[in-house]
Amino acid sequence: MKTEHAFNDDKLPIAIILPHASMDVPPEFEGRLAIDEGQLFNEADIYTDLIFDFRDRVTHWVRFPYARALIDVNRPDDPGMLKRIGDGVIKDVTSYGQTIFKPGQQPDLRVERELVRRYWHPWHEQLADIARNPDIRLVIDAHSMAARGPKKYDPQQKIRPRGCVSNLGDARGHLRNGYPRTTMQAEHLQFLGSEIGRRLARIPALCEVEEPGPVALNDPYWGGWDLTAHGTGGEQPWAMIEVSRAMYVGRQDENTPPQPPNMEQIEALREAIWEAIQALYWRLEEENARQPQ
Repeated sequence: MKTEHAFNDDKLPIAIILPHASMDVPPEFEGRLAIDEGQLFNEADIYTDLIFDFRDRVTHWVRFPYARALIDVNRPDDPGMLKRIGDGVIKDVTSYGQTIFKPGQQPDLRVERELVRRYWHPWHEQLADIARNPDIRLVIDAHSMAARGPKKYDPQQKIRPRGCVSNLGDARGHLRNGYPRTTMQAEHLQFLGSEIGRRLARIPALCEVEEPGPVALNDPYWGGWDLTAHGTGGEQPWAMIEVSRAMYVGRQDENTPPQPPNMEQIEALREAIWEAIQALYWRLEEENARQPQ
C-alpha cells in the first residue's frame, strides 16, 4: 500500500492523519461494486485533503489512499467491537443503507483477511510509529461529516453543527463512561473547540447548520479506532476534527452528484482551522515549558 505522506523537519511537529479523504477504488474491488462514483463521493470525507492541506506547515501528513466506503481503516479489526452491522473494515452497506457489492461479489473471509493485511495493518503501523514518537507534539485526526446525519445511522437525519472536536470524552471533553482515558485533556479540547468555533462562525454555511453553537465537543462523534488505538498512549495529545460539509458542499444525501471543490469555501476553512490548530499547539508548548524538568 502506498500511503500519501509528507515530512518536513522545518515545520511544526504536528501530525495530520486523513483516513477518509479518498474516493479511489482498490484494484481488488474493480468490477465488484453496486455503487457508483456518486455514492463514493457521498460516503467520503470529501476534500478534507484540501481543507487540511498543511503539508508545508507540519512534519507529518498521512492520507489513506482508498475510499472509506470500501475499506475503513478507522474501524477495529474486530466485528464484535462494532455496534452497527456492516460497519467494519470492509463495508457491506453505505451510511445511507445502499448495498455496496453486486450479488455474489462481496469478498469472502479469505479475501477480507488479505485486504486487512494489505491495507489496514500498514496504516495502523504508521499511526503506531507516530504515537511512539515524542518529537511529534500534537496529532489531528481530520474528517468531515454530512450536514445531516445519514439515515442508516440517524433515522431522524438531525442537522449537525458546523464542526465537532473529539477526544473520546463527553460533551465537556471529560471521561466518558466505559473509557479509561481521553486522548487530550478536557481544557485543551475545549480550547480547540472554541478556537475553531469562533472562526467557523465567520464563514457562511451553504445550507442549514445546528444553532446556536458552531462547534460541538464529542457530538455527533467522540472518535473512531484511530484515536482509540493510538491516541491514549500518552506520548502526545490527539484530537479528531470534523468539519460539516454544510460549510463547503451544502445539502447532501445518497443521490447528490459529485461536485468539484468549492475552493473559496475550502481556502477559508483551511486558514481558519490552521489558526486554531496553531493556537492550540503554542498553548501546549507554553504549558510544557512551565513544567519542572
